[in-house]
Amino acid sequence: MVDPTSPPPKVLIVGGGPSGLVLALQLLHNGVPIRIIEKNSFPRLGQRGAGIMPRSLELFTSLRIIEDVMNRAILTPPVRLYKMPEGVEIAHEFEMSPRRNPTPSHPYLNPVMLGQDKLEKIFHKALAGFGCTVELGTELKSFVQTDGNVTATLIKRGMSQDMDSGEIEEATFDYMIGADGARGVVRNQLGLSFVGETRNVENFVVGDICLDGLSQKYWHMWGDASDVLISVRATETPKLFNFVIGGKNINYTKIMQNEAEIKKCFFEHTGQRSDIKVLDIPWMSQYTPNIRMVDRFGFGRVYVTGDAGHVHSPTGGQGMNTGIQDSFNLGWKLALVAKGISSPSLLETFSEERIPVIAEMIVQTTKLLKKTLDNDEPSPQTNSTLFQLGVNYRWSSIVLDERKKIEVDREAIEDAYLQQFEFPGDDDGPEDDPDRLDSYGENQDGRLRAGDRAPDASGLAIEAPFDLAKQSCQLFQIYGPAHHTVLIFADVVNAADIITGLLNYPKGLIRTVVIVPTRRPAPRNVDGADFVVEDRGGHAASAYCPTGVCGVCIIRPDGVVGALVKGPTWMHRYFRGIFTAGRSP
Repeated sequence: MVDPTSPPPKVLIVGGGPSGLVLALQLLHNGVPIRIIEKNSFPRLGQRGAGIMPRSLELFTSLRIIEDVMNRAILTPPVRLYKMPEGVEIAHEFEMSPRRNPTPSHPYLNPVMLGQDKLEKIFHKALAGFGCTVELGTELKSFVQTDGNVTATLIKRGMSQDMDSGEIEEATFDYMIGADGARGVVRNQLGLSFVGETRNVENFVVGDICLDGLSQKYWHMWGDASDVLISVRATETPKLFNFVIGGKNINYTKIMQNEAEIKKCFFEHTGQRSDIKVLDIPWMSQYTPNIRMVDRFGFGRVYVTGDAGHVHSPTGGQGMNTGIQDSFNLGWKLALVAKGISSPSLLETFSEERIPVIAEMIVQTTKLLKKTLDNDEPSPQTNSTLFQLGVNYRWSSIVLDERKKIEVDREAIEDAYLQQFEFPGDDDGPEDDPDRLDSYGENQDGRLRAGDRAPDASGLAIEAPFDLAKQSCQLFQIYGPAHHTVLIFADVVNAADIITGLLNYPKGLIRTVVIVPTRRPAPRNVDGADFVVEDRGGHAASAYCPTGVCGVCIIRPDGVVGALVKGPTWMHRYFRGIFTAGRSP
């Protein structure tokens, strides 16, 4: 809903699901007024995309909603697979996602489960803190974009369920983002390709079911997808379970006719157990895997994000999480462009960075779907690659890596020296192949590169500002969606020179953190730094500057390493590329 006393919205977000809500929050954190509409008149029901991966949890930390999420979410329940046909005796019990302990650089290493309806309420609460609400019952009918703006034709039905009713409104915005899903208006009218396939032979019935007589500590499974599979996962709500019915011997048309058929199917394929009582089925839907993606996320003043740009198998829990990362990648760039700080060409890097990630995600989830349907893995576990902590943009034209250049030059000199004695040098590893994109980070060698996820570091003691002195913190508490963060390792570079150089850039867009080794005095002339911290555990140096090469690390607002540099020269190259959207020479 638009507040008449607020500045006119610069950006229209079409779609009130997680991708649209994350983008809305990011833009509001950046001071960009927005309007967000949702064609449905009532909030969505159900668990839907309930799996939240560790990388999404990190991004929720940036949005300052992590506490609300973690207070409501549960860990992935252990799986109980029952022997058939009785369906009572446990054939196998295993962890779908074995528990991992957090580390200083990775505070979240376990996926959590939270119904999408509950998660959206958390987003709505955060939006309300900015005086913003989602306009329910408002549908985008059409739009026209020009060089200067986007004019949208909207139908406002409010709570009415009459699709022929509604008030027509025309509104103009600087930019419009479609987060309106796979069947959305924005992608179709923009004319973006949506290449892929529909897997009609692989169907599922999904939904939520209220049960008595079944433990809520577990994820219960009967059968397998080669015949009939019944999956019933405990949720954060007492007696509520999320269910999936699938398999080659299911009559999907029949069981979707009414709740009675669902209950009958459930009873027959869980061993006809009289101790389990079906109380209610709040929602259900038939799902047919679509595997499609755009070849670019948009152009001009109109873009898409999340499911509007890619759909795929639900296996692996990548969908909502990938949409969240889409919006994080787009949000900070769109904010800079909308405020006139960066050139519109910066938005071109949204597709440049995200399309390779989406392509790899589709490969991963399709492989998992095949394994599930073929019953290849009797005890499937979540591959840690799917936590999305390795997702990176190392190939991006707007990241700069002086450290890699220095290391590659050194290795070339060493190889040349060894060749004099007829010792073969090491073959280039996967990461040194410029033609290979490893967007999920499966073959990384552990060295931090520009374009990687920015690690956390705990055990920091604040020395400045004075009002926070002696408090402990971690880097994720300093990073945020509305500013770059420049980490300055005081034992490697002249901190004062870096801080002075950053005075050339718009105030508020860059946060500086001088990192001092433990039991060392802070350097002189760093009063202009936003933070001076003592690295008591050595975790910041270990994560960002373990070799003492390139002591300036620039972290983007989306929690990605934008640049690793040794001094002002490459630092200015990076920021000139961002704030003017120019390309590095």
